[in-house]
Amino acid sequence: MNFGFDNNWWSCVLSLQEFADYYGPPSPDGGPKSLPSSWQSAGSGTANAGMVIGCLIAGAMGRRIGRRMSIVVLVGIALIGMAIQNAIHSYWAVMVGRMVNAISMGIEANVIPMFIAELAPPAIRGSIVNFYQWWLMIGAVTAVGVVYGPRQYDNMWSFRTVMVVQLIIPMLLCCVVWILPESPRWLLLKGERRAAYESLEFIRRGAATHAEIEQELDLLHKANIEQKEYHHATSYADCFKGSNGRRTLIAASVQVLQQLQGNSFVSTYGVLYLKQLGVTDALISQLAFVGMALAGATLAFVLTDRIGRRALFLGTALMAWASMWISSGLSSFWPGGVNGGPVAAGSLACFMLWNCLTTLGWGSCVWITTSEVATAQLREKTISIATIFSFIAVLLITYINPFVQDEPGNLGSRVGFVYGSFSVIAFAWVFFVVPELSGRSLEELDELFQSNISARRFKSYRCNAVGARITAVQDMNAQAHVQVINGAAVESGQKSKERISVDTKA
Repeated sequence: MNFGFDNNWWSCVLSLQEFADYYGPPSPDGGPKSLPSSWQSAGSGTANAGMVIGCLIAGAMGRRIGRRMSIVVLVGIALIGMAIQNAIHSYWAVMVGRMVNAISMGIEANVIPMFIAELAPPAIRGSIVNFYQWWLMIGAVTAVGVVYGPRQYDNMWSFRTVMVVQLIIPMLLCCVVWILPESPRWLLLKGERRAAYESLEFIRRGAATHAEIEQELDLLHKANIEQKEYHHATSYADCFKGSNGRRTLIAASVQVLQQLQGNSFVSTYGVLYLKQLGVTDALISQLAFVGMALAGATLAFVLTDRIGRRALFLGTALMAWASMWISSGLSSFWPGGVNGGPVAAGSLACFMLWNCLTTLGWGSCVWITTSEVATAQLREKTISIATIFSFIAVLLITYINPFVQDEPGNLGSRVGFVYGSFSVIAFAWVFFVVPELSGRSLEELDELFQSNISARRFKSYRCNAVGARITAVQDMNAQAHVQVINGAAVESGQKSKERISVDTKA
């Protein structure tokens, strides 16, 4: 939620005259102040630099202290950054504060999706990991709403209110993190079998017997041993070798293509773009805009596991290309200009549709794919590399975009043609490179990559080793948990008859 909140409150306050009057340099002609493009780039780019730093830290941190304690650390860093933003009334102090807070967001982008993927059963892993993207959108909607409420004030509280409100998010997370279980997979990698049992028992409480929990742990442990024998992989260099190189390429490419299609552009300069479309009340349109993104993230709960990540990547890439080009074409080449009339409304509608589609396919599915594609031995490092590439792309786009969209490039709303073109590239890339990862345990995906199965054969390929048995056990336990939640008693004997036979010694 902090990630979505930070990106969107900044995009909104950049459009407020009160923000420019408070922080901007004096106007040479004595007129209203404005923030130079170089200041906007610095303000947005320093936060992205902080995210890169956070990604660099996250890999080693997640491996050493675990997923839950990494969340505790990122909460502390976020609170420090937000305190700096609010305590010192200077534009450059806000930049420093955002950069510190962005370090926590870089850690968050690595740790949270990975943590969720390691806890979730294969059949619903996409839906569960999608909570990360969904909360990002909740944060975005909240940020725009908080800026929209006090915008009528003609003093610093028109923009400072949102800077104070953001403190609530890490405070809430600090209260919740202590009741979360640690990842059983991470605990097994650290050799802490007893702690792994207690964590898995907490996750499966009421739905699995002692023997069934031990059975699942035995399979996970066996899969870890096999992967160590296959890879002997421990360093960042190993992420670029053999099947691990393919996995790193998939994770990094979907992250970068997400940004090249306009994700970072919209989150940082979306309100300014809406003004160039001829929208008169850009803030209320931005609120509707992020609301459409929230709708896309909500729809992902239903579709990511039913039709799969690959199909969503492909379908939404084509539709995003069409909607972005139509939006830019209407606003850029309509005779007489848009002038806030019906043409502006049509352009805005296509732009909103674009945001819904990209959030569905290239928001939710990107984080799901990144979190599940890596092997256990290199999971933290692979995700760290992927997100570093993503935020480097964000950094470059954020610095370059003002000079392309405004002076000296002066593309204005035509900048949408640039981002829309990358959707076509994304479609082709996914078709040939990115496989379907849904419905398989993380260990079964190890077997598929180890066997060098092509992207188009992934979905139909049948596995018979340890990973496939882990998939069966975890999905069966998840189904039993659903029955417990629904009030159905799960008898161990009856459940054993229904259970897919698993030979842990095979």
